[in-house]
Amino acid sequence: MRFPEERLWDHINDGWSRMSFKQRKFWDAIKRPPEEWELKGYGPCWVVALIGEVVIYYNHFEYGFNRSPWSQFGVIERYQSLQDELEGAVQRQLNSLEAGYEVGPWTSGPVAGEYVVKYPNR
Repeated sequence: MRFPEERLWDHINDGWSRMSFKQRKFWDAIKRPPEEWELKGYGPCWVVALIGEVVIYYNHFEYGFNRSPWSQFGVIERYQSLQDELEGAVQRQLNSLEAGYEVGPWTSGPVAGEYVVKYPNR
């Protein structure tokens, strides 16, 4: 099921309002109009920023922003479930840029809530 663009904009605007000045300047340099890209094995997700070989996308399966490498325009290569708000994903990219390498983390802690079994027959 596709995630509505108007709801995505709510997340983007909320995240922007919480960004520091430094995060906002960086966001202004990397943001792009939301565009649906194919997340390998999962379907379309909204890409909202691009810098070099990394995209920031909204993972509506996990309800959060994540980063992924890409090598083919329109394809998100790696599924992540960090459930970051936008300013968190932007800060992670800033941290990696400043460090000169990927600093992680690659997963988030457990989130309380109701879960749906995706593959009940496995």
